Amino acid sequence: MTTANIMLYVEDVEANADFWKHYLNFKEVERYDFGDSISIVLAVSSTCNLQLFNIDFIRKNSPEVASNKPSLLFDISDFDELYARFKENNETVGEIIEMGGARTFNFPDRDGNYFAVRDAAE
Repeated sequence: MTTANIMLYVEDVEANADFWKHYLNFKEVERYDFGDSISIVLAVSSTCNLQLFNIDFIRKNSPEVASNKPSLLFDISDFDELYARFKENNETVGEIIEMGGARTFNFPDRDGNYFAVRDAAE
């Protein structure tokens, strides 16, 4: 395996891509035009991408997977800066807690899907 592509089904591909680019600095690496829908691929790392699909497109073409939602945890080195950025922008963000010896917090994307980050600074 060379790259893991995590597929996330969202209501608004552009708004969610902007969210991930703004807060976690994911870079857009590809964009697919399906005529009535688009998909945006964001690089999480050199071996992992987050590919956003419009949920209505998935419901139409692959209804059996449309309700699948991943539970993702990102290890990040700028933990405190990210938390502060969420707070400064009045975004919904969970409290910082310690789990398994590491600080963590969660946050929702533009569709209300929750994700977690863990402090990887050490």
